[in-house]
Amino acid sequence: MKKFTLVLCYTIFSISGFTQEKFGNEDFIQDGTDLEDKIQNPIANMASIPLEYNLSVFDKNTNVLNIQPIIPVKISEKWVLITQTTLPIMNKPTSTGYENGLGNITFLTTITSSDPSNFTWGVGPVFMFPSVNESLGFNKLSIGPSVTAIKQAKGFTFGLMLQNFFSVAGSSSNDDVNYLYSQIFLSKKLKKDWYIYSSPIITANWKAKTEQQWTIPLGAGAGKLITHNKYLPINLKAGIFKYVAHPTDADWLIQAQATFILK
Repeated sequence: MKKFTLVLCYTIFSISGFTQEKFGNEDFIQDGTDLEDKIQNPIANMASIPLEYNLSVFDKNTNVLNIQPIIPVKISEKWVLITQTTLPIMNKPTSTGYENGLGNITFLTTITSSDPSNFTWGVGPVFMFPSVNESLGFNKLSIGPSVTAIKQAKGFTFGLMLQNFFSVAGSSSNDDVNYLYSQIFLSKKLKKDWYIYSSPIITANWKAKTEQQWTIPLGAGAGKLITHNKYLPINLKAGIFKYVAHPTDADWLIQAQATFILK
C-alpha cells in the first residue's frame, strides 16, 4: 500500500510539472463554455491526461490508479481518430497478502466526426493486452468492437459506451476472454463551472460463474472545471458508488479523478 501511494503521488506531480512546463494557459485556445461540454464527452476532440483513482472497499481494499492519456489525430477534414491508452497500476489483495503491478493495458481507437455537435457518436476497435500477473487481469491478447454515443443539450449530458473483448492469442493454458465493458455517462452543469455526474462502469465476465459475472456500481459525484489558473485547465471530480453486484462482494467504490487538459 505504501508503494502504491508513492507511485500515485509521483505520477500526479510528474504529469503536473510536465504540463505546466510544456504548455501554458495562453496556449490553450478553447473557451470555457466549450470546455464544460468537452470534459463530459469521452470522445471529444481534445487532448488530455486523466488520472483516475479507484478504491474498492471490502475486508481488504483494492486500489487502482488508471493513467489514461487521450490523443486526437486528424485523419481528414471531417473525421478524427480519438486514441485512449489506459495503464492500470494495481494494488490488489490475494490469499497471501497483496499483489502490486500493472493490470491489463487497453488501447481504444474511436473514429468520430471532427465537427462540433450536440450529438456525437464514434466506433472503432479496442485492444486489451495480457497482464504479466494472472492475479491482476486476463492473460490473453484480446480485441473487440467499441461503440460510443453522446447527447448534450441544455447543460445535460447523456451517453453510453459499449465494448466487448474476445481473446485472439495466448497460451492455451490460460483462460479464454469474453468480457463486456460498458460505461454510462450522465451529468448536469451547475454554476461557476461545477457539475454533478454519474458514470458507472458496468462489466460482465461471460466466462465466469453466473453469480460472479457482473460488476455493477451505482452512485454519483461532483466535479469542477478549473480554468483560472496560471497553467492548464484541470478537471477535478470525485464520487462514491455502491456495488449492487460484484464478484468478490465488495461494498463500495470511491473514485477521484484529475484530468490535465492540453490542447
